[in-house]
Formats: sequence, C-alpha cells, structure tokens
Amino acid sequence: MNNAHILAVLLTFIIYLLLAVAYFGWGKMTTSLLGLGRQEDDLVTPFIWIGWAFTLFIFQLTHFALPLTAFVVIPVLIIGVASAIPGVIASFRSHTIRTSKVLMVLSGIISVVLLVSFWVASRSMLTPENYDSGLYHFNKIRWINSFPVVPGLGNLHGRLAFNQSFFTYVAALNFFPFFGRGYSIANSFLYLLANATFIDLLRPVFKRPSLLVEDHPFKYTSIIIAFPILWYLSISGCNLSSPSPDFASIVLQLTMIIILAQGIGEYTTKQANQNFKVVLLGILATTAVTVKLSNLAFSAVIMSFVILYAIKPHAKKTVFRTMVLSAMMMLVWCVQGFILSGAPLYPSTIGYLPVDWAVPVEKVISEAKFICSSARQPDGVYWKDIPDNWNWFFPWLSSLLINKLRVVIPLSAAVFFLIATLIISRFRRNYRTQYLEWAVLLPVIIGLIYWFLTAPSIRFSHALFVIMPLCSILLFLSSLQNIINRKIFCVVICVILIVLYSGFAGLIVKNREAVKSISLSGWHPIKEVPLDRKITLSGLTVYTVKNPGEDQCWDSILPSTPFFDAYLSLRNPNNMPSGFKMIREEGSQYKK
Repeated sequence: MNNAHILAVLLTFIIYLLLAVAYFGWGKMTTSLLGLGRQEDDLVTPFIWIGWAFTLFIFQLTHFALPLTAFVVIPVLIIGVASAIPGVIASFRSHTIRTSKVLMVLSGIISVVLLVSFWVASRSMLTPENYDSGLYHFNKIRWINSFPVVPGLGNLHGRLAFNQSFFTYVAALNFFPFFGRGYSIANSFLYLLANATFIDLLRPVFKRPSLLVEDHPFKYTSIIIAFPILWYLSISGCNLSSPSPDFASIVLQLTMIIILAQGIGEYTTKQANQNFKVVLLGILATTAVTVKLSNLAFSAVIMSFVILYAIKPHAKKTVFRTMVLSAMMMLVWCVQGFILSGAPLYPSTIGYLPVDWAVPVEKVISEAKFICSSARQPDGVYWKDIPDNWNWFFPWLSSLLINKLRVVIPLSAAVFFLIATLIISRFRRNYRTQYLEWAVLLPVIIGLIYWFLTAPSIRFSHALFVIMPLCSILLFLSSLQNIINRKIFCVVICVILIVLYSGFAGLIVKNREAVKSISLSGWHPIKEVPLDRKITLSGLTVYTVKNPGEDQCWDSILPSTPFFDAYLSLRNPNNMPSGFKMIREEGSQYKK
C-alpha cells in the first residue's frame, strides 16, 4: 500500500458518503412528492435507493439536451445534500449515545464497516476485465459524457444502441472531465448499499434477537440467508471493477426479493400498511428494466404485486402515483432508445420506425438473433449457421449443469426444500395453503422462463438461480413455524444457517486468492489497444481496432468501433451530435 492508494481510498469514501447523503435527500423529496409523508422515518437505506433511482431519471432527462458533465451532475447532488441535512441532523439527535457500552458496540460496527468498505473500494480499483466493458461499455459511457443523446448511435456499433440506464449512472459518477473513475464507484456503491440495506432492515433483530423465531420467517430470516449470497457474488469475477449492468441487476434483484418477502411476511401477520414498500418496489422494478432489459419479466411480476396492492382503499393514491412516476421513467427510457436506434426496445423490433437515423431493421433482427444464439451455442457459431430446431438444447443443458455453484447446488437445494414443504403441508392438520407466501416464487419462475426463451446464458440469469433456494427455504420455515415449538424451530433455523455459512466459508478458503485480489496502488489503468484511422465513403473519420481478430476498443477516442462500415455517415456533415445513419440506395435496404 502506498500514498496514492490511501488517497484513492479516501476519495472513494468521500464520494460514497456524498452519494449516500445526496440520494437520501432526493429519496425524501420523492416520497414526499408521492404523498408518503413521514412513513418509515426510522429507516435510511430505502430512501437512498429511491433517491438513486430518481436522480438516474433526472440524469436521463437532462441527457436529452446536455452531455453528463460535472457541471450537470454536481448541482443535482448538491440539491440532494441540502435536502438531506435536516433529516441527518434530526437522526443524530434522536440517536444520542448514552452509555459507554453502546459506544463500544457502535465503534465495533463502524470498524467492520470501514474494513469492508476498504476491501470493496480497493477491489473496485483493479483493472476492468469484463469482456463487454471493452467491447462497448466504456465507449458508451464516453459518448454520454461527451454529447447529448446521439441519434442513430447504434449505426456506429450495434451494442451502443443498447439503452441501459446503468451507463448514465456510471457517466454521472465520472464527474467528467475531472475524475473519470465512475466505473470503479458504480457497482461498488450499489453493493455496499445492498449490504447496508439488509443491516438496516435487521435493526429490530439487533434489539430483540428472539424475533428471528417469533416473527414470520419472511421478515428477518430471509435477510440473514441473503447475506452469504451477496458476499459470494462479490468475490466471483471482476464485478466490482467493471461498469457492468449485470452485477447491478444481481444486486437489484436480490434487494427487491428481500423487500418483497418482508412485505409478504408483514402483510400475512396483519401489518396491512405496506405503502412505503410498494413505492420502493415499484420504483426499483422500473429502474431495473431500464438498467437492463433482461430484468423485464422479474420486474413485471414485482410490479404486479404493486398493482394488486391497490385493492386496499388506503393504498389507491399511493399505487396510482407510483405507477405515474414509473410510466414517466419508462417513457423517457423508451424515447432515448428510439433516438439511439429507431427501436424503443432494441434489439427488439417492437415499435421500430424507419426514420433516417434508424439502425437498418435487418441489423436489429441480426443483433437479437446473435444474442439468443450465442447464449445457446458455443462461441464461434454464427446464428445463421444454427438450424431452427431444438438440437441445441441438450448441449446447452450440459454446459449449464457444469456450473455447480451458480446452478446445480442452488437448484438442488430449492427442489429439496420445496418437496419438504409440500410434504409438511400435506400432513398438517387444518392446513390452509398460504397462496401469498407461495407467490414469492413467481418473480423467479417467470424470470427464468423469460430468460430461457430469450437469451439462456448463465450471466443473463443474474440472481435468479440463487434466489430460488432462498425463497424455498423461507417457504419451508413458514410451513414449520406453527407445528413445532420455538426451541426446535430455532434449532432448524440454526442448522440451515450453519450449513449455509459454512459453505460460504469453504468458498472463501477455496477462493482465497480472489479475496486477496485487491489494488494496493490506487486505480489500475484501463486497457488500451492500438487503433487504425479509417475514412467512410461519406468522408467520416472512424477509429477502429488495429489488430486483426480483436473487437474491444475500451475507452478509446470517439468515434470508434471494432466493426468498421464504409457506408456509415453523419446525418449532418461535420456535426457529430447530429447522429449517424447508413447510406441507403433508393428503394432498397442499406448498402453493404
């Protein structure tokens, strides 16, 4: 460790704190706008999530007219900080430390938090290794920092038309042109926020541990089960150091399922007022779709719970306002997608219009089929060479089942606990099926069906496979709770947790080199590749990868693409923000 690393970590901590306070302030303002008043004032992190989603919406709106530079981002964060200050002061006053014992406990917690945050910040400073980050993530972020939404950007590189709001979030954290390390902050902040959220929701248990046995398992046991899942995901791969929306999707799905489970647990125990959780779930579900389209089915089921909650008379206004805000967020996202490619849901052709900047429809279809085929077939097989049949299924299944940690073990555990739950339910006297409890499986099941039908690659499943056993264990515990005494129920919970955490400890030992893999010298450099300068038929200068066989431009000069097309043209010569188009022949598709 050197001085550069210490300064980098301190700066990262300052940004984490700035974001948390600013998002908290915006979360407070958003919930007031939605008419929630002072509900859930004892919680902090849910407001941060709402503020994060709302500021992301603000940045997407702003990006229609302006590039996301520090001069746009900082004023938005300052407004959030100013709004948060009264709440922060009131919180400190209401949690005055009165005893030395409490001070010691608080000091211990702060020490652990700082240690974990140091590890997360240091790991996020490693060189980004995610393949898609080199292919298009960094280039898309640079476009957002440099120009307003560029019409037809997908003509330069099809992946640049992927309308993922996560890159808007990363670009905002670059504080362009002063900082440029938003890729390191983005996922690491969301990861720490998810951990903080689980701790925040567990606060009643810290005061009264017996709640784990006395209360509904969905409320608190769910969180304790979720912790090792979240921790495991942080040591697998290069998630924290890459600007990948896949990891953000994992964090969002896991957070949403925990909040949903808590809401179901509270609702079934007659805590009928779930207005705050409904707002939180509605906003997060909508944002998750804009972060990555593969979250669509999972989020749609979550949103269904939000809509169904409107049957409660006291909830109609809250649900209506949440749906209006969600609709606005989706509209802005779809319009942005249309500007980028002519297709609001690119690479889907739904809503496609052949405007002059639109990506040619056959290229949109090709992109969609490539994603689907590459998820089903080994690398190197072009989608047109794959027969339109189910011959891919068994080779795909075999390759899927090789992954024991992400697929085989979670599915086996899920099946075991579901069968055990059904057996217990079958032989319980006077048992009435709790359909609402079983509904916790719906986001996972519908999500997996959608995943299988669209792009069944393990990375596109996000957290679905690991959420399945979590939900199954909760159903199992719920079926047991009222037929055995508390001591035995406590033993059952302890056995499950011991097995779960000992398994995680084994993974830590097995992957100790990955745990040790952190930066001790500040931010490692982003990869660079040599570029060639080429001229299209219209006279447009484009930079492309020089070495044959490479297709990653990383954070290179604009406009760059690994796939040079001589028929690319600016809509308005010498004006890059005007956008791109393909030279067309009269009465035909684009020329190539």
